[in-house]
Amino acid sequence: MIKSINLNGSWQFRAVDRYRTLPPKFRSVTRWMKGRVPGTVHTDLLANKKIPDPFYRLNESEVQWIDSQQWQYRRDFRMPRHFLKSRRIELVAEGLDTYAAISVNGKRIGATSNMFIGHRLDLTGRLHTGKNRIEIFFDAPEIRSKRIEQKHGKLNVSHGHHRIYVRKAQYSFGWDWGPKLTTSGIWRGISIEAIQDGRMDHPFVKVISTDDREAVLEVSVDIQRHLDEPLALRTTILGEHCTLTRFREVSKNREGFRIRIPDPELWWPNGSGGQPMYTALLSLSARDREVHRLEVPFAIRTIRLLEKRDREGKTFIVEVNGVRIFCKGADWIPCDTFLPRIAETTYMKLLTMARDAHMNMIRVWGGGIYEQDIFYEFCDRFGLMVWQDFMYACGEYPEESWFLKVARTEAESVVRRLRNHPSIVLWCGNNECEWMFCTEHPGKTPDDMKGAEIFRKILRQVCREQDGTRPYWRSSPFGSGFPNAESNGNHHQWTVWSAWKDYHDYERDSARFVSEFGFQAAATLKTMKEVILASDRHIQSAVMEHHNKQIEGTERLIRFQAAHYRVGESFDRFVYKSQLVQAEALKCGVEHWRRRKFLTAGTLFWQLNDCWPVSSWAVIDSGLRPKAAYYFAKRFYAPVLVSFKRVKGGIEIWITSDLPEPITPHLVLTLRSFGGKPVWNKTLRSALRANSSRSVYMIRRASITGVDPSTHYLHAVVRDNGTTVAENRLFFAEPKHLRLPRARVSGTVRKTRNGLMELRLHSNKFAKSVCATIDDDDTTLSDNFVDIDPGETVSIPVASPLGISELNRKLTLGWL
Repeated sequence: MIKSINLNGSWQFRAVDRYRTLPPKFRSVTRWMKGRVPGTVHTDLLANKKIPDPFYRLNESEVQWIDSQQWQYRRDFRMPRHFLKSRRIELVAEGLDTYAAISVNGKRIGATSNMFIGHRLDLTGRLHTGKNRIEIFFDAPEIRSKRIEQKHGKLNVSHGHHRIYVRKAQYSFGWDWGPKLTTSGIWRGISIEAIQDGRMDHPFVKVISTDDREAVLEVSVDIQRHLDEPLALRTTILGEHCTLTRFREVSKNREGFRIRIPDPELWWPNGSGGQPMYTALLSLSARDREVHRLEVPFAIRTIRLLEKRDREGKTFIVEVNGVRIFCKGADWIPCDTFLPRIAETTYMKLLTMARDAHMNMIRVWGGGIYEQDIFYEFCDRFGLMVWQDFMYACGEYPEESWFLKVARTEAESVVRRLRNHPSIVLWCGNNECEWMFCTEHPGKTPDDMKGAEIFRKILRQVCREQDGTRPYWRSSPFGSGFPNAESNGNHHQWTVWSAWKDYHDYERDSARFVSEFGFQAAATLKTMKEVILASDRHIQSAVMEHHNKQIEGTERLIRFQAAHYRVGESFDRFVYKSQLVQAEALKCGVEHWRRRKFLTAGTLFWQLNDCWPVSSWAVIDSGLRPKAAYYFAKRFYAPVLVSFKRVKGGIEIWITSDLPEPITPHLVLTLRSFGGKPVWNKTLRSALRANSSRSVYMIRRASITGVDPSTHYLHAVVRDNGTTVAENRLFFAEPKHLRLPRARVSGTVRKTRNGLMELRLHSNKFAKSVCATIDDDDTTLSDNFVDIDPGETVSIPVASPLGISELNRKLTLGWL
């Protein structure tokens, strides 16, 4: 079997000031210090108390010297005698960031220049019994990339023009939501492997076809042989209701089996079915001894991208197992600037929250990283389809032969690593490169862009050769004609917010699939208060403006809050109202596009998460605390949605269903005053086909003529078999013009009959956007920022390790 020595843990590191860029007050970092692997230079310097926290106040500017330094890491390790008897010994570095030269016992064994992929370096004959030393020298990413740019020329790029020459997380050079903290270090695991007889690499369980009766799979794996004896490969497929085994002698460098599984259990997106997983056990043996074993989780499902002509142009619909899926979700960025400190629990919490908000798709954005394996494992388990960008964003890229070779090697490595995950449903070449180029060069085509060969040809070829089970899409956004057209392909909607248009303009957008759109809001108060002083608590303070990286981001927060709400009277109220504006904006867009199902076939808002404390487009901040928009998403992404569409003759009531079965629900409409007095109500029953959307009723303008728009609202409730499955409210004026009553809102946490806990909110009059806060990060509310009808009570499930009395003591309420 393969033996391994883990090199994670304690290392030593120091700065090597060859470029003479080290500020005098930091001279002490040239002495050896304790480091930690996996890690980054920044986190190691923090642990040694050599730098201030870059996230705190304005400290980001105090650490900009780090990326212009070279850094040296070293570690001693002991090598047992029996380890050295192996036929081949390799250093396995899963992630080196980025320009790294590796030496063992004083002799260089290799160099790397790509943080996205793992590296295997031959150590055979370079080790000895007892103590050995490994050293890794990292060149300064800021200086190295700028020197490469000087050699090859500046390209059309946003956010740090030199970044495109280095295969490194592009956001680390600074983005419009993230700081410029360009890292170096051993950011993923590192070990030494000893291989005696042989090993397997790059396993692939490829779904050839499937139907209700049978799934046809092709299971294959690369074989490395290090002995003359015959090798045999055994493959066992394990499922909940099946066990199948195949066996053959190894005769080629890549071996495989065609396997038929009767009555396959299919993997479905969240909300469309279950997520049954299978396991392929691959065993390589020599005579009667096993020399290597792999376990490969996989699932059975098929994916197609439907592009068909219709009355508006051409569709862009994801089809899973022959069923059209309306994609509901968000865009994903790395959830910490310093990647190695992202805990598995962080991935679990964020992706659980996405699943619980009825999302079925996450887009991994092209300026970050190809995520950790655990990310995709959770997505597999939760039914979260992954739109996977390759890591290119917002610019032209080099076309020199050396860079094209790097692009191909990287893509092959990435596709091989990720292709067994059923959650990945689409490979995408980049983020916004073609759109940006064609916008800035009118009359030119995407193929005129530097780097076009990567996205037009290389990545497409690699996806076909190394996978072949999923569609490849050139960019986000992209389509025929202009790369961001609404009539075909996928679309980014940024005239709203970034181009200063207000969110009601979403309803004029008829895009076929919207993979980016969004509105900013401040992070939660608790998250921001962890990195600012009391004197900073003003939205226009220098510190708060520093923690909003978009140009004129603060000005937009003020402008759009003023359009809809009375501008916050205090810092706390400004933050609260900024979150309501964001929530209403996303609600407006999603409801419009869901009404158009499947003319529009997907909405992915920008963005789910954050990498540091900041005012941004995220709906969950860097402290993993949800903003108002997260709770709104749980409602506007619910399987059944009731929404309102203003038309010339009045108001249309729409019901949208993602359910796989038809329903015939009751719709209850009520027009009432904030004081509770009903003007009229109506109940009707409406049949709705599975997986469809339609207008079910029209409220004529005459029915609401004469009603004071500042004191009345329309309430819609959808009930199926006596259970409320959707509700919504329509207000006839902006919140700043509503004459809301002085409501008395009370809240009490109590135990339910089944022993669970709930928060009961009651109001004597209409109360809008009631926010309940319990000052405990281990306590979660299933809903928040709720409207309460006059005299009604809203019950919200609570999960908490705290007792009832402590929860009630920590509870505070706020509303408009």
